[in-house]
Amino acid sequence: MRPLCWLLLSGLIAVGERRAADAANILAITPIAAASHWNVMSSVLDVLVNRGHKITVVSPFPRKTPHENYTTIDVSKLVPFAIASPWDTVINVYKPSTMCIKFLNTCQQHMCHTAFGHPDLQNALRTRAYDLVITELLASRCDSYLASQLGIPHVAFVSSQMLTWYQDSFDNPSNPAYITTLNSPYPKPETFVQRFWNVIDYVRVYSYFKYVDVMATAIGRQYFGKNQPDVETIIRNISVVFLNTHSSFDLHKPLAANFKEIGGIHLKPAKPLPADLQEFIESAEHGVIYFNLGSVVRMEDMPIDLQNGIKEGFAGLPQKILWKLESNSTLYNQPKNVYTRKWYPQYDVIRHPNVKLFITHGGNSGVIEAISAGIPVLGIPIFFDQPRNLELFEHWGSGLWEDYSNFTKESFVGKIKKILGDPRFKENAVKLSNRFHDRPISPQETVAYWTEYVLRHNGAHHLKSQAINTNWFEYFSLDFLVLVSVLTTSLLYFLYNIMSIVKFW
Repeated sequence: MRPLCWLLLSGLIAVGERRAADAANILAITPIAAASHWNVMSSVLDVLVNRGHKITVVSPFPRKTPHENYTTIDVSKLVPFAIASPWDTVINVYKPSTMCIKFLNTCQQHMCHTAFGHPDLQNALRTRAYDLVITELLASRCDSYLASQLGIPHVAFVSSQMLTWYQDSFDNPSNPAYITTLNSPYPKPETFVQRFWNVIDYVRVYSYFKYVDVMATAIGRQYFGKNQPDVETIIRNISVVFLNTHSSFDLHKPLAANFKEIGGIHLKPAKPLPADLQEFIESAEHGVIYFNLGSVVRMEDMPIDLQNGIKEGFAGLPQKILWKLESNSTLYNQPKNVYTRKWYPQYDVIRHPNVKLFITHGGNSGVIEAISAGIPVLGIPIFFDQPRNLELFEHWGSGLWEDYSNFTKESFVGKIKKILGDPRFKENAVKLSNRFHDRPISPQETVAYWTEYVLRHNGAHHLKSQAINTNWFEYFSLDFLVLVSVLTTSLLYFLYNIMSIVKFW
């Protein structure tokens, strides 16, 4: 027995040593102080910490539970938070696609300046060797210079579906004839007019992003030296891109080999609801409706007609309403069937069988939670990818959406009653949930495997399309077409002259 025990013990020690040796030092930076984006990044980083890797992250969200392998360079006092914004800001800055790109670009470039000039990051870069950089693709490529400066692999993620303006950087096919841009109000272009405007929108946001992010190269060279390559070259160093979506919901489209879907990475196992909330939900004879328009929009600044229409609509329903506000104060003229609170454990709430409907703005995290929970959705989209997200529920027959700019109480209540009165909405939501969960490995396992794959294979650049190193005129075979056109024209001209001579004789 002793030799066997010794052999087993030796094996365990060897495994432990191998894991310790394989542990990587990972440097990460979040692009914006927004909870929805941080939820995805923190979930990715948690997976890697649990695998034994050491994380250093520049973030305005310090870790709540300290971990010996997790270090936060806290910038919470140095960057603005995108939360509870005035309604005018949401409509006039966040909603127009080019204005939104400009806003996000400004935020991310500010984060780059803050991070690159931070003494804690400068000290970390001087004193510690890193093996991998993790960033989020958003609206600037300035943070990509960290991987370039360190000469190490770079992994990125997108907290939504793939951003239209990054497609060409990775040669990830995005034909606007059948794949809509991120901010399109429909899931797929079905008419000539829709295809026309989809192409126009694709060219517009792509061109505007290139224009607005021109300073990314200057930022990289300012902090890391004038010999740094331009940002168009830097961004192509990214090895793998994780997408916070899943083709069971988002209409399937071609994905490059180095693109991996991790939709649901932020979902956590179920926890018991607080006792008062549990009693409120279970005592609702006609069920419960959960209402949350996210953390960006400040409810008190919404147009009065919209606020009153929602309240009056809820007041006439037999269901109880859970309404998420920015504070724990009650609403003016709050209906008796409405219960408000600053925060709810949203994912646990909508998984309760007596919660019948989720009314949402259509943010990507909430959309994924609704899909996973198998609950029907009524959407009130406001900006960015929200209209497209909510149109997908209508496409799959598990929800409807209401236009806030043409909002009427009658239409709002009518759609609520339609969803609750037609069992097909719930049946389709359950089907969608079943497809979403039916995958060979979990999002957490996907992140762990492919991140470590990149580490094992020194960047795994063999996964990337060779087209990213091809000139644009070669990519579209324009040089070949020009040559064929010249030869064809020359041949026709030659034949024309021959025919003229023959005819003359």
